[in-house]
Amino acid sequence: MGIRLSNFCMISALLWEASCALALNNPLPVRLDGAMVHYNGAYYALDGVSNGVMLRSGNLVDWREPIRVLPETVARPYELFYRNGLFHLYAQGQGYASAAHPLEPFSDLQKTGLSGNEMRMYQDSGGMLFSVNRRAGSKKEGEIWLQRYSKPWKAYGKPDQLLDGRRGMWDSLDSADLGEPEVVAYRGNYYLLYAANNPGPRTGLREVGVAVNENPLKFDNTDKRSDPVLRRNADRLSYIYKTILPTGEFMPWRGRYTTIPPEGDWMRSGYKYSKWRTGDGGFGSPDEVNGAQLHACRTKWDKGEYLWVRREFDLRHEIPETPVLNIRHEGAVQVFINGVKVYESAEPAVAYSNFDISEDCNGVFNPEENVIAVRVRVPEDAPVRFIDFGLFDAEELPVEPTVYGLTAPRLIHGPNGFEKWMLYQAWWNGKPGTGLDRVFFYDKELVVDGPTTAVSPGYHPAPVPPTFSDTFPSGEQIDWAERWMFSGGKWMSVDGAMRQSAPVGKAKAYLKQEPRMNYLFETGIRFPASGKGDVGVVAWSDGESDLIVSINPAKRTWSYHIEPGGLVPKKFKLPRTFRLLEKPPGMDGADAPLQRLRVTRNGTRFDVKLNGIDLLPGKPLMTKITRPGVPGFYCGNSEAEFDGVTYTVGWDEHDQFISGWGGAADGTRPSGEWRMHKALGLEQRTHSETGRLFKGDLLNQYEFTVNVRLEEMEEGKNRTYGIFPVFADRKNYLKAMIDTRARELVVTGKLDGREIKPVHRKLRTKVVHRHLYDKSTAYRNVTSWVYGLRSESVISSMDIRWLEGEFEHLRQEFLIPGDDMVIKYAKLDRGEQPNLWEDGRFYEADEPGPRVQKAGIFNPVRFRPLVGNYIGFGFYIPGSIVIDSRTGEYKRGYTPGESLGSNEAIGDGSSESDTMSRPQETVITLEVESSYFFRCVKLEDRVLIELNGRPMVEVEGRWPASQVGLVTEGQPAFYNGMMLYHIPGE
Repeated sequence: MGIRLSNFCMISALLWEASCALALNNPLPVRLDGAMVHYNGAYYALDGVSNGVMLRSGNLVDWREPIRVLPETVARPYELFYRNGLFHLYAQGQGYASAAHPLEPFSDLQKTGLSGNEMRMYQDSGGMLFSVNRRAGSKKEGEIWLQRYSKPWKAYGKPDQLLDGRRGMWDSLDSADLGEPEVVAYRGNYYLLYAANNPGPRTGLREVGVAVNENPLKFDNTDKRSDPVLRRNADRLSYIYKTILPTGEFMPWRGRYTTIPPEGDWMRSGYKYSKWRTGDGGFGSPDEVNGAQLHACRTKWDKGEYLWVRREFDLRHEIPETPVLNIRHEGAVQVFINGVKVYESAEPAVAYSNFDISEDCNGVFNPEENVIAVRVRVPEDAPVRFIDFGLFDAEELPVEPTVYGLTAPRLIHGPNGFEKWMLYQAWWNGKPGTGLDRVFFYDKELVVDGPTTAVSPGYHPAPVPPTFSDTFPSGEQIDWAERWMFSGGKWMSVDGAMRQSAPVGKAKAYLKQEPRMNYLFETGIRFPASGKGDVGVVAWSDGESDLIVSINPAKRTWSYHIEPGGLVPKKFKLPRTFRLLEKPPGMDGADAPLQRLRVTRNGTRFDVKLNGIDLLPGKPLMTKITRPGVPGFYCGNSEAEFDGVTYTVGWDEHDQFISGWGGAADGTRPSGEWRMHKALGLEQRTHSETGRLFKGDLLNQYEFTVNVRLEEMEEGKNRTYGIFPVFADRKNYLKAMIDTRARELVVTGKLDGREIKPVHRKLRTKVVHRHLYDKSTAYRNVTSWVYGLRSESVISSMDIRWLEGEFEHLRQEFLIPGDDMVIKYAKLDRGEQPNLWEDGRFYEADEPGPRVQKAGIFNPVRFRPLVGNYIGFGFYIPGSIVIDSRTGEYKRGYTPGESLGSNEAIGDGSSESDTMSRPQETVITLEVESSYFFRCVKLEDRVLIELNGRPMVEVEGRWPASQVGLVTEGQPAFYNGMMLYHIPGE
């Protein structure tokens, strides 16, 4: 529900400065196509530059081993899909191929008649197989369609249209062309991602949106979220940096230009003009690229190699502390400020780009009479000419490169099996690349922590490795025996796998790790060709008893039991979509492939997946196992090979599947009145006492995330709620509490029995929302905008930046609202997109008269704090605002139709249709919210705490191995969407 600005206060940027060294250095060192699979402990992706080349990575960041798997003539884009141990590659629009291993040559392309392009294949946890892809609609603009499949190479049924571009939404400002879809299922929902607006970097509007539905076959436009989930960072930077000179991207600016070589010191202030013309920036031609309008191209420059531009300005306040040149140019360019060269490039910057020019600007600026002078050179026959530039002051913030043209999202699990990451294509300072950023779920709301750069403030570490992994490297004969403990059978590391070669009897291999209560364990299994016997995993062992989960391919069954004795073996049929060996067209016979078996333990509950298919859909294996244990391998009267082991301590839970919370490891008892809700998670109900629950294995390093919300905002009462990010015992803990009355996050605790100094952080934050017309008003006159908040919140202000100029795709020119219009502000209570005029509870601004609105900047609107789930504003002829004839002040509380007496009316009191104005972005200031997503990271020497993606606190200290906890003090609250995973040491 909108993006959060990261520099809510300067403290945050400085607070996390030490963490920036851990940041991902986006873009990645290589460009990837986006087609990717995770297999046997490694990632495989097609190269984004050379056709048909496969790359390999163990951590999603470092890519190597380029190997050609397709002829060079088979061009991108591709899709790569793994199912039942085989790899399926789609050269979109050309054909289908398959292979037994991603680094082997794929089969010859088969013409299978698969429809659509920009295709993504997906198998859900029930085994249903389908693709989402782009298809050209009746107007040749991209639409998102779904196609079902019986096999990866065989479609069935007719395709269904899901989404298209609708004028009036953020996703069709310059084009209704949707594309590059991706789909994922998580926590009971399907998330359909898509890229929208023209894909080129020059237009600058390509971003990634999401639609959410419980059924992938029922997506439609009403499921779209009102804001993109991955958006260009230029809007955020233009707000957090101080704007000295805006570029033509947001508003026209007046400058002098010439195509005739100027005489004299043309780059200095005080220059005498001769034959220079006046025009609005930016300058260039053509004014559209690939059918999409270049909105910033305001003055035509269509001839000649050179253009000289001068922009004069005064610094009315203070000299920039960290001047940043924001520029987009075709061809070579030189930039001077008051005669001093501050930037030069022989290469174009096809998207707006940021450059730190502070070193070259020492002593350059004057309080008055400054000039930026630019010379641009393009080839005489250049198809595109353009120059536009502006100036920011980053002050104490880092100078970040811009990120534009975001497209091709791909969601994938991280190496530890818990984290989720988005891979995407974009342009960093006008250069193409591939980005990788973390994806969070605030309960069930998908949020992307990006796009990030190497200097983005905050904690953005690389993907976390698992607690333990093993690929049994060839030639290693001793080390693997130190990692595993064996019972029965004949075990040996052969050809990069762990082989058990005894065909009779039981054989087990246990992981040599500390016993744990919560973990994920996954391994690849190569079943014998006969498929006879039982092969699987030891899901849990405490050294005395084992919980066995095994597969019998010959009988097409799977089972679980405890041995010795205990549980009677329970058998189930394997999913009908499981195949021990598939035979795709064009592929010769292959050896038995590796099948993926995953077991997750969450206290007494176990979940089992085979090749991504849930073997107990909606009905986890509930046991009475309350002791910690370790997992391992299992063979019963069968040979087998095991490879690609991933083991991570942790858990992931939501809704009615939350379990294992209770007393702490040190004996601290739980308290409060807790109950489970099917869709709301864990609730603490009582006002009268402190509520406490604890969970988790004792770990030195981990990340813990949870969404906490109140049923309603109760700001004035002395009640707090939050979590224990760290709880080792009563002498070693941290407590992070939301104080709604003080509007603060308060962190307290003890280390070695000594209280730490309490930390107080204000909860005030800003969220950014795009303009939105719903489907009922997209083609009609619109006078109001309503923004849904993530939760009921205390709202104190809005800042509005208006669209400006002609948008050909929308067949409309947008103007800044006139001075004779006022904007009326309202809160709206719960409801489904309420109507502002019918449902709004109006609150006047402190001065509710007409306000002058300016182009290119955020226009502030301040009003008395109010509580609501929605905030809206609309244009209004100010008849409901009157002036007291005695005092000349605005009179509040007037109702249209009421007798004015001697007071003077201003207008007729009616709403005004004005489709000539539309907000581009609205920044809403929230003092406190009723729902917070906690992210807590415990490292060896410090603890980091974030709220709703906003860095809040970094506390230094070496707390011992700890659990986490939930805590309320007089405040009922709901806790849902909880995840914790171990972070291994160096």
